Amino acid sequence: MRRTESPLFLRLRWSLILALLVAPAWAQDENAPAPEGDGEAAETAAEAAPPEPEPPQYASRRDRDQTLLAERFPDDTQWLTLPEPENETLALFRPAAAEPKGALLMFYSAENPPHWPAPLANLRQALPRHGWATFAVTLPLPPKAPVPERPEDTLPKPPAADTEAPSEEAEAAEEEADAPEEENAPAAEPAADEQAEAEQAPPLPDHETRIEQRVNAALNWLDANGQGNLVVLVDPISAPEVMAVLRPQLEAGAQGEPPSTGESPLSGPIRALILVNQHGAITLDRAELEALFAVPALPLLDVFLGPDARTREQQRRHRDSARRLRLEHYQTLVIGRPDAQDPEDERSFWVRRIQGFMHRQAEGREVRLNPPR
Repeated sequence: MRRTESPLFLRLRWSLILALLVAPAWAQDENAPAPEGDGEAAETAAEAAPPEPEPPQYASRRDRDQTLLAERFPDDTQWLTLPEPENETLALFRPAAAEPKGALLMFYSAENPPHWPAPLANLRQALPRHGWATFAVTLPLPPKAPVPERPEDTLPKPPAADTEAPSEEAEAAEEEADAPEEENAPAAEPAADEQAEAEQAPPLPDHETRIEQRVNAALNWLDANGQGNLVVLVDPISAPEVMAVLRPQLEAGAQGEPPSTGESPLSGPIRALILVNQHGAITLDRAELEALFAVPALPLLDVFLGPDARTREQQRRHRDSARRLRLEHYQTLVIGRPDAQDPEDERSFWVRRIQGFMHRQAEGREVRLNPPR
């Protein structure tokens, strides 16, 4: 006899079969978000990776400072060509705004020229209104003297080894002693950056050669642009090196026929020299003064910013050297510092005194910029 299955049993069996068929699809749905999760993990890993460093905008701090200064005075900017590896240096030229009488060639000692000191800025920007063009060039600073090594016999002896275990108070004292070093550690980072920058830069010529290159580049530029009747201004830091470059030309000018204008007996483009002793701590020794005063016929204005006891002593030493070497046209002047807030004050006492010396010694016939050939 054939057995018939009840409807309830059939319903249960088909439910079981459907459940077995649908189970793999459920498993696939549960595993479906896995690829999306892997993508988020990859994005997180990519964000955590450090970005590639951008190349520096300027090759060095000197290039940065010169570029910023050129942007500040775009109408005055001139670039002097130098031999490799320096290639060029920034100069600031301001032509005469009145009837041209000559030019003031200004040398200032500063490796990176972010700005000019107030006295020189006053001259550079105000003299052109009186007919004197100005040409400002920075000169490299002398190399720093190496730190002398300390003799070994003066070094403190290391403390004797202590076999006993350090006490808690000793350990605390050592931690306190080490704390300031950790706090001051970031202060050494700029020095490390400067050292790394110096190591990457190509080697430069010696100090005297770098100054000679800049002085000759400035004289060649002025000559090519029709500027004569020059007065050279320099500070004590670079005065001996600049004088070493100018001396052959000055000695030749002293032997030539005196010019028909001005009181200076020197022929040639350079007619006089101005020494601005604006660095109170920088003093010239006897040998340097003798090298600076080596051309007796050269008109020289020795300017001191003061007055104070140190300035008076410097002035006395310079005057004694000039008298001993029999300088024929030596003048000394003690003058207060001009107002730094108004560098274009053309009527300041500073500008008027310098202009008076230049007018007597170097003023000449009209000199035009870029004369026709």
